Amino acid sequence: MARHIAVLLALALAAAIARAQRVEAWIAGLEKPCAMAFDPTDASRLFVVEQTGRVRVAEDGNLLDAPFIAVDPDNFTTPDSNWERGLLGLAFDPGYADNKRFYLYYTDKGGDVVLSRFTAESPKAADWSSEQVILKINEPYGNHNGGCIRFGPDGLLYLGPGDGGSANDPKGNGQNLDTLLGKIVRIDVTSDPDPGLAYAIPKDNPFVDRDDARPEIWAYGLRNPWRFEFDSKGRLWIGDVGQNRFEEIDLQPEGSKGGENYGWNTMEGLGEFREGRSRQDDPARLRPAEHAERGLVAPIHEYRQSPVGSVTGGYFYEGTKYTWLRNRYICADFMTGQVWSFRLRTRDGFTTADDVADHTGPLGASFGGRGSALAIASFGLSPDGQTLYIVDHNAGRILRFIDE
Repeated sequence: MARHIAVLLALALAAAIARAQRVEAWIAGLEKPCAMAFDPTDASRLFVVEQTGRVRVAEDGNLLDAPFIAVDPDNFTTPDSNWERGLLGLAFDPGYADNKRFYLYYTDKGGDVVLSRFTAESPKAADWSSEQVILKINEPYGNHNGGCIRFGPDGLLYLGPGDGGSANDPKGNGQNLDTLLGKIVRIDVTSDPDPGLAYAIPKDNPFVDRDDARPEIWAYGLRNPWRFEFDSKGRLWIGDVGQNRFEEIDLQPEGSKGGENYGWNTMEGLGEFREGRSRQDDPARLRPAEHAERGLVAPIHEYRQSPVGSVTGGYFYEGTKYTWLRNRYICADFMTGQVWSFRLRTRDGFTTADDVADHTGPLGASFGGRGSALAIASFGLSPDGQTLYIVDHNAGRILRFIDE
């Protein structure tokens, strides 16, 4: 009898958690949204990056007609030429309240990625004529342009430009320290720039004293880091898109001095990289200790494509609004609409994912079964760290998690 009651209670708890995992449409009418950021000076104002070339403004969930800023069409490559190009990232300067500076990441007319600084004219308007190009990186192919830009807790700007594209990293950029491709780049855009540059190179970057390495590099061995975020501890969570087999989440620990090698293109996920996508030909999965023996950092989580995949990195949730997500990392797959979360576990000195939960079904149920078709380009988090959002690329909307 006691066991029967325990089973019923467990089922009731599972049902309650499933009911809590719901989303609602919050903002609609967007065109290929791929990123979002709240106004640092006004939490009611949201900025949404449209990959097609505009940053839109929403106030209290109401989308304004006039864009915050629109790209210069004469020096911009739209996603029509390659679905991974366009306007891809936005970050506000730590001193935005005083200097009104913000940064955009986009592909120019030649397909190269550009990081530029702009100055807002008002809380809801900025002009492209204020552009100051900070960094330009040549992209040899049309895909793997990255696009995530984030200021870290150290006040420095981090960006992940991808490995340069094509397939299999044909130029070996992931492991080549003489290029910024396939890296996490760390630069100082708020101090006086170094000679010949539009930014300063942090003196504690891991490769500043090496003649055979670019001093801007913070970490390497990445294929196409599509969304990365810092948590309150200073840990950096990276969603790195795989080739034809495995997608991965990497974690840089708090207090890191940089220089981590996440393995691409010698590794894909937890195994050695092998071209093709045949499951029968999957290489053996290696333990984190075996990665460390090779001087590599293993991902904390991987998943097999089914049959395609493209991971979208999310957030480590530290709020209290969603009890089912507390102290869990949430991420998704852009191609399949699947959503997962997991906790962390440390064993034998290595941190890995634990208690992986699939939230696709409950989220889909809140949209009449259509949630599994979400094209999740990014997640968002309110400035107070409580409310979680989904950027739905294909449907042109922002979804908001419901607190139940």
